[in-house]
Amino acid sequence: MRLIVRSSAIHAAGVFTLEAIPKNTLVVEYTGTRMKHDDADVVYEHRPYTYLFGVGDGTYVVDGFGMAMYLNHSCAPNCETEEDDEERVWIRAIRDIAAGEELVYDYFLYDGDGEAPCTCGAEKCRGTMYSPKELRKRAAAKKKAGRKTKAEPRGRKKQAAKR
Repeated sequence: MRLIVRSSAIHAAGVFTLEAIPKNTLVVEYTGTRMKHDDADVVYEHRPYTYLFGVGDGTYVVDGFGMAMYLNHSCAPNCETEEDDEERVWIRAIRDIAAGEELVYDYFLYDGDGEAPCTCGAEKCRGTMYSPKELRKRAAAKKKAGRKTKAEPRGRKKQAAKR
């Protein structure tokens, strides 16, 4: 498979194919050091970007190193990720991809701080790299927090002082 990392309109660098890729082709493996998720949080605490990929039940992540770490997120992906029985992560084409196209997959982020804005430019872009499930979870937490701050304190109300 002939792939190249070059400048991307989505985000900084991206991976582009130099030849047509048929649907269902395993394109590239997401390689890197495997570490505990909690350890990765410490290592990358003050860094704005990471190339971490959660595997298995989320206890471990792959700290990306290699071609696949440069695949960008898109809400209209042409690839998807899959894990094999050994928890190796592969990028697979979900449609025929023409030579010259950028390879992208939906990150479906499930944790993290901040907004994680999406810049994919897809017609039906959801505006974030977080998964729809994570967005629902965050909305519910925000709603719950709003109810707590708006709740009236219990007890007697103070009367206004007379002048």
